[in-house]
Amino acid sequence: MSEVMLDLETMSTDSRASILTLGAIKFTRGDPIIPLEKCDSFYRRIDLKSCQRLGMVSSNDTIKWWDDQSVEARYEAFDNPDRTPLRVALVEFTQWFRGAQKIWAHGDDFDCVILANAFTVCGLTVPWKFWNTRDTRTIYDLGGVTMTDLPQNNAHHALHDCHRQIVGIQKSLANLKL
Repeated sequence: MSEVMLDLETMSTDSRASILTLGAIKFTRGDPIIPLEKCDSFYRRIDLKSCQRLGMVSSNDTIKWWDDQSVEARYEAFDNPDRTPLRVALVEFTQWFRGAQKIWAHGDDFDCVILANAFTVCGLTVPWKFWNTRDTRTIYDLGGVTMTDLPQNNAHHALHDCHRQIVGIQKSLANLKL
């Protein structure tokens, strides 16, 4: 599988945002949709203090936004004690990413940009080439898929969001007859 879907939950919309959770799933576009539990996935809850020590940021608007999210989403983002320091998570992600080339995210200016910045502040090499980033919003638009066409369970859980976004790509490709 040469493609990866990425989703982050963060403390800001800034490119230097502190990361709360990092989820990713390997997939091959056009393949049948498989259940999340059978996917080759990567998921880490990040230690917020490890981000803050690196100068990554939070915003009041995003903190207020989190207050309006589900109890389950807030638990996963903030309260679950199983946390990994950012640098350790990025090293593990790089090992898991091996063999992949393209990286997808829901928007071309958020998840990949924030994660690339995290690699930089940790002194690590970004494991993908900048020309291999892909954007789900564009293919959804071309394929006539809206977010309401996709499963709505576990919103703002990075791994579930990745799976939902892959479903959107597959539906878009089917609609486009590709």
